[in-house]
Amino acid sequence: MRFFERIGLDEVYSFKKGVLALFVLLLLTGIILYADQNVMSPSIEFIEKEFRIGDKEIGIVGSAFTLVAAVVTLLWGYLTDKFSRKTLLVIAILLGEIPCFLTAFARGYKELLILRVLTGIGIGGTVPIAFSLVGDLFTEKQRPRAQAWYDAITAIGIIIGMVVAGFLAPVYGWRIPFIVVSFPNFFFALGMIIFGREPERGAGEQEIKDLVLGGKKYKGTLTLKDYISLVKIPTNVWLFIQGIPGTVAWGIIPFYLITFYFRHKHYPIQLGTILLIILGLGTIAGKFVGGYIGNRLYLKKRAYLPILCGLSQLIGVIPVLITLFWPGKVNPSFLDILPPSLFGFIGAFFISFAGPNVKAMLMNVNVPEHRGAISSIFNLTDSIGAGFGPFVGGLISSISSLDTAMKVSALFWIPCGILFFVVALFIHNDVEKVRKKMESIRDEMMKNE
Repeated sequence: MRFFERIGLDEVYSFKKGVLALFVLLLLTGIILYADQNVMSPSIEFIEKEFRIGDKEIGIVGSAFTLVAAVVTLLWGYLTDKFSRKTLLVIAILLGEIPCFLTAFARGYKELLILRVLTGIGIGGTVPIAFSLVGDLFTEKQRPRAQAWYDAITAIGIIIGMVVAGFLAPVYGWRIPFIVVSFPNFFFALGMIIFGREPERGAGEQEIKDLVLGGKKYKGTLTLKDYISLVKIPTNVWLFIQGIPGTVAWGIIPFYLITFYFRHKHYPIQLGTILLIILGLGTIAGKFVGGYIGNRLYLKKRAYLPILCGLSQLIGVIPVLITLFWPGKVNPSFLDILPPSLFGFIGAFFISFAGPNVKAMLMNVNVPEHRGAISSIFNLTDSIGAGFGPFVGGLISSISSLDTAMKVSALFWIPCGILFFVVALFIHNDVEKVRKKMESIRDEMMKNE
């Protein structure tokens, strides 16, 4: 049995080998891109010291990285639904990785800020492209599972970024990690150019899949007027709204966790990095398990999927708070970080259930030619929280303390969890509308044979 059949993603073998190659390279580039996003966090203390800046300034870098990228992603989303996704993906990777590489040579705070913003613009471009590709590679039956694998594998990049920066920066300086994490994607981009082939648009719809793979062309195309129809779909709207408070917490806690433990719990950077890595492992496990459980529940009843996401947020916030309130210790050993790490792992595990399932829900309530656009809008609302998170965290830290900023931020997951229950009221009807439209398109395509 082939690898993707073993993990329940056999639908990918419906395509030619070049498509499979593109999917594998998409996973590999995702790992590195996530590493790029997280390489800065363990280096905050060193960067602040060298450039003589504080939490507020470094928070602006983190927020600008996310917010500018999110706004530009709207353009990427439009382009995704209109042009070759393979070409766009290669361009986005290079736009992100070249400034990431050059960050190692930044001569001051302004250059650091500009290069991180440019990195974010490129990385942000990959979001709607990957979303659209996964939507066409898999049908409704396998999308939560496929998105779980994509999210879990690419989240390994979070660990890689932290490990590289957390252990290289204290020894060799904060600049080297930016070079290390950016370099592999230049080769993966080359691999895409030579071996990659994108799936046919519409091939992920079960009603027309055989027709599209048999050579029939799916003619759906995005127009600017379609953006209005996207915000008329209730599932879209409520998923956007829940994402804002949820990502405020995601924007603050991982970004400042190492610095928080260094200042308030007396943990050296290396121990703080280990703790953050353990939370990162919880995130990966949560995305993976959450996607699989979500897939099974969705096939039983569509409304069960958002209910699972809501419950997981409300459960997960408790162990996260225990981790943040866990007392520190002067000269701590590795054993001292195990209790907060355990609770942090459990919290990150449950809260991460939502990630892949939210994307699968968005794929299922939107037609193929709208997925780049809807992904970019969701990324924008998602990034409003994540982008303002470091700035808000830095601001609260400047006014009060980082300790206060961290504990308050975890509470943002509570409204996020509650809002998922509203999504459960609408998702079935919204999916049915897409299915009926695809049946109509199938009939039209067969008439024209």
